[in-house]
Amino acid sequence: MNENFSVLKQEAINENTSPKRLAELANIPELAHLVAQNINTSPETLNKLAEHNNENILKAVVSNPNTPTEILIELGSKFPQELANNPIIDFWLLEDNNPLFDHNNFTVLLAENPNTPIKLLTILAEASDYWIRSAVALNSNTPVNVLEKLTNSPRKNVCHAVASNKNTPINLLEKLANSPDENVRRPVASHENTPANLLEKLATDPDKNVRHAVASNKNTPANLLEKLATDPYSYVNCGVASNKNIPANLLEKLATDPDENVRHAVGTNENTPVSLLEKLADSLDEYVCHAVATNKNTPASVLEKLANNPDNNVRHAVAANKNTPASVLEKLATDPDKYVRNYVATHENTPLKVLEKLAFDPYKYIRYDIACLEKTPVKILEKLANDQDNSIRQRIADHQNTPISILEKLATDSDKNVRYSVAYNKNTPVKILEKLVNDLDESVSITAQKNLESYRDKIT
Repeated sequence: MNENFSVLKQEAINENTSPKRLAELANIPELAHLVAQNINTSPETLNKLAEHNNENILKAVVSNPNTPTEILIELGSKFPQELANNPIIDFWLLEDNNPLFDHNNFTVLLAENPNTPIKLLTILAEASDYWIRSAVALNSNTPVNVLEKLTNSPRKNVCHAVASNKNTPINLLEKLANSPDENVRRPVASHENTPANLLEKLATDPDKNVRHAVASNKNTPANLLEKLATDPYSYVNCGVASNKNIPANLLEKLATDPDENVRHAVGTNENTPVSLLEKLADSLDEYVCHAVATNKNTPASVLEKLANNPDNNVRHAVAANKNTPASVLEKLATDPDKYVRNYVATHENTPLKVLEKLAFDPYKYIRYDIACLEKTPVKILEKLANDQDNSIRQRIADHQNTPISILEKLATDSDKNVRYSVAYNKNTPVKILEKLVNDLDESVSITAQKNLESYRDKIT
């Protein structure tokens, strides 16, 4: 048999094997990738092989110059290296209508793919279609010389993409900073490679969106942030207030800004000192209080105060904040707003005694989320196994901590999805699976059979 397979293998490799014979050999799974590599394989056979899920076969199809063009482009977006190595690419360059220049989802995907080789990116950069050129301009693998060429594009979309590329060097950013289009200057102002002197220039840009980008840039020096903090547009001031490198004294100044959006930005800034968060938490403005409640550095004492805020959104944020202590969560577990209680149910600090109470909450999604938690103890799982909602009982049937006695009960549940989950659960014992194999629902029966076979394979 081995000798026979060896003969068949040589046939699949041999470039003199007829296309008809290769089509026959393509039906043998072990030989399909070799047939896909053979330059004598017909386009029809390659088209059929392109329907495979096997990656090695698909790569071989992309490498074959006989593969139909539309298949090459489609699969080439997934396997760009193989496409680049295909000799057909050199022939396409000689054609008036290079398929790589056609605007479609696959050529754009190819231009976007960070694994696309420089050879292909260089070719794609010559496309007349600006969507393709924009994708090349954004690609992290595009070399500087190609980016430089794309900088001269008359299309602002392409220039915007070059300005947004993290690898764009300073000299190109300086050139793009002089663009008449604010949509090109804005990504320059946001770029991590933009030097301080260029940021200083853009800080006086006539467009507020450009100035906001400078204000938000982590590399903007403190003295420039101070200037921008006095900008007549609050949107720019917000950028300063959200900047992680803003000095404490400037944060303190902006914390008293008349515009709530600026104060909100101060409240969300991770570097805002606790003393300032405490002051902002006393604000009568719910929007500002909400910002403080979301800040990951807000201390428990401040969160405790905000838990009494009349605004539902503020209490939502408190219930979701990782710093909220168990005592506050216990209080919020009785909140009249169901979404607040829902956040409490999924919080890592929520005590088990609180979960036990919430397991009877009238809002079903709270009970559902508790049924999904890994930490939910058996006592609560047993209660939820009797829930009137099918989806909740199904989650109990899925749960890895559900005791066998409960799985046995749920195996006779009136809802087929619950029984399916019991059949699928890896902890379901053999005696229950053997019963579910005879379930009237086919999906339950098949799943139980597969689980049973998997179990038997393990013990053998």
